Amino acid sequence: MEKAQTDALDHPEVQQNGFLSHILGFIISLLTMGMGLLITLNHSLPYIEFIIAIAVLAFLALLAQVIFLFRLNLSSTQKWKSLSLVLVLPLFVLSIGLTGWMFHTCLSG
Repeated sequence: MEKAQTDALDHPEVQQNGFLSHILGFIISLLTMGMGLLITLNHSLPYIEFIIAIAVLAFLALLAQVIFLFRLNLSSTQKWKSLSLVLVLPLFVLSIGLTGWMFHTCLSG
């Protein structure tokens, strides 16, 4: 059984949060989403490369948020957050895939 924490600021999840990591995660996420917006607005890529580029940028934005904003790792204090991420990833991939399929069918039919 774990020992009770007397001071809330001594908790491991509170200790690992930092201002710089939050700012860095926000900036990286903003840059990747801005790049995705520019790629979408310019229509400069063929369809397949466009889909791949948007998927890669979405994955990089998600990765930046997980690492820098949520500070997820495999430690014992993060096990429930890691489990929730593992359960959300299939939904994320499914929603992106179904959105692409929906737009593909709307444009071709």
